Formats: sequence, structure tokens, C-alpha cells
Amino acid sequence: MIAIDYVRLYDRMTMVTIYDIAKITGYSAPTVSKALNNQSDIGQKTKEKILKVAKELGYVPNSSAKGLVTKKSWLIGLIYEEDDMGIGIEHPLFSTIINAFKQEMESEGYELIFIARNLGGKRMSLLEHCRYRQVDGVLVVNVDAKDEEVRDVTNSNIPCISSNIVFPEIATVTSENIKPAVEAVQYLYKLGHRLIAHIAGPQDSIAAAGYERLEGYKAGLLSRHLPIRDEFIIISEYWNGESGYKAMMDLWRRNEKPTAIFCASDIMAMGVMNACHDLGLRIPEDISIISFDDNLWASFSHPPLTTFRQDRQAIGRKAAELMKLLLNGEKVPSRVLIPVQLIERDSCAPPHGVRT
Repeated sequence: MIAIDYVRLYDRMTMVTIYDIAKITGYSAPTVSKALNNQSDIGQKTKEKILKVAKELGYVPNSSAKGLVTKKSWLIGLIYEEDDMGIGIEHPLFSTIINAFKQEMESEGYELIFIARNLGGKRMSLLEHCRYRQVDGVLVVNVDAKDEEVRDVTNSNIPCISSNIVFPEIATVTSENIKPAVEAVQYLYKLGHRLIAHIAGPQDSIAAAGYERLEGYKAGLLSRHLPIRDEFIIISEYWNGESGYKAMMDLWRRNEKPTAIFCASDIMAMGVMNACHDLGLRIPEDISIISFDDNLWASFSHPPLTTFRQDRQAIGRKAAELMKLLLNGEKVPSRVLIPVQLIERDSCAPPHGVRT
């Protein structure tokens, strides 16, 4: 049995190597390397014994040395841009996606680093930064789809995956948008609503969510033989609460009022609910609201919000899965859609005078 007293033989200021582990365990350096890299061609007991000693010695993989052997940096770049919500990396959707992606890639020995437009005070393009850090791949999250520097990266030979913007040249993982938007309209129709409005997100054929949820809303109306009425569609400029508030106020100034609203995101729905409060409207007695995302606060709103839950963990894991395939030289699909789940709460009810 390996005794932890072996640790005392080593100066803690000295980097522990696989040769140190090999000397203590009695296995060859190649066998130790296989165990540390979780390869399948060695026995489980051997692997466990080697990993136990590595942990006791405080072994930390040397990425530089590893890179000399594998011709890789073991670095994955993250391009994440601030958005109009002003909350940075704490974004309720993208923070979980990024964390799930990070955990999956770290399990394979990769490190996630931010790719910025400057380095040490020196202006550097995103692609230049990627080249400087010699990243093996890049995850693109929450960026301006028309940004030339971003497109330089996605059009380069660096393996790239997007988690929300649809770029024609790289693989993209997103939630399903069209199907649940159709279901949102059908859900409201089943409750008895016929005057259903949509507060849409920013429209860009490359940024999938706003465009596809609007298309799903229209398809949902047609599926129930309801007309598509321009006066019931408000297209917001930003994905934030202020845009939702303004859209609701605009909608309520129009001659005919809807009995239900499908919001393109929970953040926008929050603004809509605040506007309803200021207008003296009761939810769901006077107006029903259904949304998309299932952010943490959605179950604590007043009333709790009916919404479609995005599987953020699944998006991040799938993005990592595709990245691993790309790094191994394999082909990946251009688009992967992750199913969402309808979470029924208390913000929807039949309109006045309708029983279901």
C-alpha cells in the first residue's frame, strides 16, 4: 500500500513530474501518463493507484510541457461581449452555458480563457489575441453578429462553436425557438384567447432567438386560423426590461387591446409586468403573459410567470461535445437544437367570459 509519508520526500517548492509518480508507484512513466490522461488501455486498479499518489504529491499537469508533446496549447478561447442588459458575465442564460462548457472542457484537460480586444494595455484584434495565445478553439457567446473582428475569428482556421448566434461558417448550439413559440400561441388559444400579441426580441436573421420566436408566433397563429395582425406585434431593439416596458405601453395605446401576450424573453416580460402594474392591469385576470427562458426570478414574480425553460446546462455540454469533435478533426452539424420545457405557473388564464 502506498503511504502518504512518501510526500515528505519531496520539496513542495519543486514541480512534481510523472517520473516522480512512476518512481513511487513502480509503474513506467508512459503508464503514469496514460492514467493521468484517463486513457482506457490500463487497468482500473492501476489507474486508481497512480491517481491516488498524484493527488497526495499535489501533482499539477504542466500545460507547456504537455503542449510540446501534443502540439496543442490546451487553451480554449471565450469571446463574450457585454450586452444591453449591463450585467456582464452574470447573464442569467449565458453564465450557466459558459460554466457547463468550461466544466466539460476542463475534464479533458483544457483551460478556458477570455479573448479580449487588448492585452496588457496594447490594442489587439480578437483574431490577433487568439493567435497570440495559440488557442486550440474558441467558444463564441453573446456577440454582435456583424462585428468584423468576430467574423475574422469565425472565418479563420481556428475551430469555433457558437452558443447563440447563428454563423453560417461554424456550428451553433441553441434552444429550439420556433416550435415552442408555436406552442405558446396554441397554449393561449386553448385557454380561449384569440387576441394574442407578441413582444419580439431584436430582429436579425443571424441572431436566431428574436427572429425565430417571431416566426414561431406567426406560425402558431396560422395553425389556429388566426390572422397575423401587425398592430399586435412590437419589435424591441434590446433584450431588456426597459424594452419590454416600452413595448407594453405602446401596445396598450392602440385601439384594440390583446387579451394575452407572448414575450420573447423573461427579462422583457419583467418590464411588461411592471408596465401592467402601472396601467392598473391585473395578471392574469386582465391580461395573460407567457414568456421564454425561465430565469431564476420567474417563479418569484407576481404572479409567478408561465414560461419555456431553456436547458442551459445541455447547451453548454453540447457545445463542448462539438468542440471536442472539431479538435479531433471530425465533422459536426451546422446547427444543434436543444429542446425546451413549458413551465406552467399563474400568469395565464382564460380571458373574461371564457370557460375552458
